[in-house]
Order: sequence, then structure tokens, then C-alpha cells
Amino acid sequence: MQTFSLIKTKPADQSRTGGVLRAALDRHGITHRVCGNGVERGYLATTLAGAPRVYITAHNYGGHTGYDLSEVGHIGFTAVVTTDDGTSLVWDGPDAELSPILDAESCARSVAAYLGLSPFFCPSCEDYGQVELFHLSTDALTGHRPCEDVLCVQRRERRAHAAGARAALEAEQAAHECAGDLCCPPF
Repeated sequence: MQTFSLIKTKPADQSRTGGVLRAALDRHGITHRVCGNGVERGYLATTLAGAPRVYITAHNYGGHTGYDLSEVGHIGFTAVVTTDDGTSLVWDGPDAELSPILDAESCARSVAAYLGLSPFFCPSCEDYGQVELFHLSTDALTGHRPCEDVLCVQRRERRAHAAGARAALEAEQAAHECAGDLCCPPF
């Protein structure tokens, strides 16, 4: 992973948001750089080849913005991306009302998901694989159905294939008859 110099980021022991954010981005495999020129000044920008650049900044109660602010008065991180279709919000930390460390981790997780670097998280079933069904008037749980999201269906098919392969291997091992002490290691 290539992360550019930390020269512009103050040390983490000074309770600044920059070190916390950069550490979270590194944990999620997101390459990034500090922006220092023009409109980009005060932002961290992702540097993944072939992907749109995501710009991340922090906000505090003093009205200041910049990725490396004091953790005191931290409101939240914001991550935005601008493409030919317009600008969209990837993470909106001020609405989440989290501590700087949790906010940085959540921001990094959202950016990684946007860039396709992290595993898929299904909003319909929360990766449970089943969607809960509720009664329309009483809100009582009436049952479950398999999630129909394309990625959940693919994950279910992969798990079924892996379970079939594991069952076949176990059946082969159970049917094996040793031809002596040196035939094979014990199962």
C-alpha cells in the first residue's frame, strides 16, 4: 500500500484528527494523499487508480474544516466524490455524532465500500441472508424469506458450492481404507 508522507499531519499524540483518519484509511487499504494546493487544500484525497477521487475533511464547532484539526470540538468527517454525474456524499460524520476515532473508522469503512475495497454489506438483510417479514397492521414478525439482492444471491451460491465440496471431501475421507501404517496420515 502506498501512503504518502505524513509531514503535513501533526503527530497523533497531539490529539489531532489527521493521524486517526489516516490510520483508519490505512487499515482499510485505502491509499491517499494530503492535498495542499488551491481548492483541495485541507483535504485528504484517495489515490486508487481507475476510481474517482474521494475527498475527506473534518469539521469542528469553531467552523473550521480540514482533515487535521484538534479532536476537541470535533463534529465529524465528511467524504465526498465528484464525478461526471455530479457530487455525492460518501460519509456524513456530522450527522452520525460519533467520537473522532469511531467517526474516522466509519468514514474509512464507507469510503472502502464505495471504492469496492471492502466486502459487500447488504442493507436489506444486513448480511444475515434472510429478510424479515412483518404483519402490515401489527408489525409482528410473520416469517423470513431469502434476500434477493444480486450480491446476496451470489454469496449464497458460493456458500452452497463450498458446502457441497466440503461434503464430497468428507465422504471421500470416510470411504478411504488404509493399506497399512504408512498409507496416509490419520484423518
